[in-house]
Amino acid sequence: MQSLKEKRNREGMSRRSFLGLGTAAAVGTFAMAGLGGCAPASQTANGNAGSSAKAEPVETYFATAVNPQDDSYTAYTTDYSNLFSPFKIGPYEVKNRIVKSGATSRTVITGPELSQSFKDYYGQIAEGGTGFIWIDQFFDFTGKAQTGNTPLATDEDAAKVKEFTDYVHSQGAFIGGQIWGLWSQSSCDGAITAPYENTLATRVMLSTEEVHAFQQTMINRCIMLKKAGFDGVDINAGCDHTFATFLSRHWNTQRDDEYGPQSFENRARILTELIAGIKEACGKDFVVQVLYNGIEENVERLGESDDCMTVEEAAIFAKLFEEAGADSLQIRLCTIGYHAASFFTDVFHVCEPGNTGYGTQLNYDRHLGGKVIGKYDGACALLDVAAEIKKAVSIPVGTVGVMDPRLAPDLIDNALGEGKIDFVAMTRPLMCDPDLPVKLQEGRRDEVAPCNHCLTCLQAVLPHPVTVGCRCNAVFGRVRDGEIDYSGRPEPAEDKKRVMVIGGGPSGMEAARIAASRGHEVTLYESSSSLNGLMTFASAVKGPHEKIADFCSYLQRQLEVTGVTVVTGKTVDKEFIQSENPDAVIVATGGVRPSVTIKGAEESGIMFDVKEAATSQELGESIIILGDNHHAIDFAINMAKQGKAVTIVSPRTEEFFDVEHPSWVRYSMKAWLESKGTRIYYEAAPIEMTETGLTISTSFGTEVAVEGTAVVNCAMLEGDSSLYDDAASITEAYMVGDCAVPSTIAEAVSSGNKVARTV
Repeated sequence: MQSLKEKRNREGMSRRSFLGLGTAAAVGTFAMAGLGGCAPASQTANGNAGSSAKAEPVETYFATAVNPQDDSYTAYTTDYSNLFSPFKIGPYEVKNRIVKSGATSRTVITGPELSQSFKDYYGQIAEGGTGFIWIDQFFDFTGKAQTGNTPLATDEDAAKVKEFTDYVHSQGAFIGGQIWGLWSQSSCDGAITAPYENTLATRVMLSTEEVHAFQQTMINRCIMLKKAGFDGVDINAGCDHTFATFLSRHWNTQRDDEYGPQSFENRARILTELIAGIKEACGKDFVVQVLYNGIEENVERLGESDDCMTVEEAAIFAKLFEEAGADSLQIRLCTIGYHAASFFTDVFHVCEPGNTGYGTQLNYDRHLGGKVIGKYDGACALLDVAAEIKKAVSIPVGTVGVMDPRLAPDLIDNALGEGKIDFVAMTRPLMCDPDLPVKLQEGRRDEVAPCNHCLTCLQAVLPHPVTVGCRCNAVFGRVRDGEIDYSGRPEPAEDKKRVMVIGGGPSGMEAARIAASRGHEVTLYESSSSLNGLMTFASAVKGPHEKIADFCSYLQRQLEVTGVTVVTGKTVDKEFIQSENPDAVIVATGGVRPSVTIKGAEESGIMFDVKEAATSQELGESIIILGDNHHAIDFAINMAKQGKAVTIVSPRTEEFFDVEHPSWVRYSMKAWLESKGTRIYYEAAPIEMTETGLTISTSFGTEVAVEGTAVVNCAMLEGDSSLYDDAASITEAYMVGDCAVPSTIAEAVSSGNKVARTV
């Protein structure tokens, strides 16, 4: 009888059949340095490592003419002269075109006093060179303690907050507050029920009198913001917030008063009256910005978008807002049914470009009026929408949507120079690195911590979220959650030590750079020939979307900048630690994947560890994956992209399936896998393997024979404290990353940062 291996060889199995890569590409991504390092950073014209350091793209089975991608948006030849030119908002001249959009205040500590974490977070952004900072609806304007937010209801409250706004001004930045209102809407229908949305079904329709009271409440909030030293207000009429439901024909369907759908003036009236009221109450020098949707699309029911706002309508609203007294406009998107995609335009590029998260695919040439840019992996998606609206007004217009000048240097700087937009609005890049502006201006682009588009920072309201934080900036969010009790820059060490870091993955590199930045003498040892640990594997499996290779390049550059001595190809043991006699040791050697014992596995010849599978040429076309953690799901997506038939054997219930991934990403990934025919068995376990597949037990009390040409072990890693135990018997020792608690890249970085601040 012919063996399976012989059959595969006869059928011409090759490395090209694995991951859709040619031989050179496969070796260049998966096999490089034994999976020990990300793709090397190429050097740009001015000598800085650019974002070209990324995994080779995977040729996918599903690749079609729909939404082809173009990576030319990462071109970097600019000196950022347009980005760092001044512009005016209202009466104020802003020093550059970088604007912090209103978001993420919920990640700081709140309370009766303005917390230190709040001051550190926004203070660092001001110190880092941002021109204008908008803070989302953070304050308690009612004075009711039960809201939990810092009060801004009395003159005494305003005086305390003004100490902070005065500091922001001292750093050369302007600062404003955002308002968006209540969970109410224009009409009673148009409700959305979806796993991605804060459902409108629970909202109430505002009566005419309630609209007037609502407007006055917003004006009163602006009066308090001005007393607290804020330079203006950002009226959030984007997504599906209260104001947006009046502007949009999708929601505003039932009213017969002056705020109904009968005309553009009626639909805009709640805002135009509010703008005029704010100007009258707060003065002409109080900036009023309107943040609203430049275009809408119903992604929950793709194709049912005839009642959605068009760019042409948005341009008419822009004129009405300007006539009412608005000083600037920030253009957003509304993707009905997927709240986060309204400002995180890259979330539509999880798994494949145009992924709606509902098992359907946007066609950027046809959906969204053909106006949204879909060819740049989500970057600068609303640039053309904003440019069209800008033609209708004379006030400044900017936009969100991965407007990251580190990632898309020439594209963004040229858009500013050509007058397509007047400013770029962003949050995630500044959350990742609050010093982004000054680093770019000083020509230190390779030192900017890159946003990975991983969405760890936004867990939303979905169940079982991992810690809200940032993969790159370890302190973001974790201050609020109590994981890290400091949010400022690392303090210099009082006692300078010789520190040995063992392991060159994300936790080890982060620990090394933080320890060195505090003044310690740090040497990092890595057993393989290159750094980055499992991030190389992650980058290759995930592809370029999450910018993991950029993060690898950044961490390596940080080791250089902070003066860490790096020794690769050195396996550290107890004897070596004793011979070096360091003052402190940080162990970051990674976790161990447990083996899976299944009857018949050895005889079957089709059992693989996931890391082994990455370089195997014998997987075949039907892949059975054991496990449902982030490693398993990323690998499953990679296989499905090549047209492999994928089956996932999940040990957990559907509720806890893939909880390691951020919530928004998790739901998009699952829907995409299912749309590609992936079969998922929940609460299942392997029983026996044969040459033709695997028999499993199921949650419904039966045994199922699953056919497969390969069974891949993707079980969650387990910790390994063996080297730490040896180190602790010799000197001061710490353990970080997967060897301590196996988890995600974000958690590994966080643990390394936290420990390095205490050494």
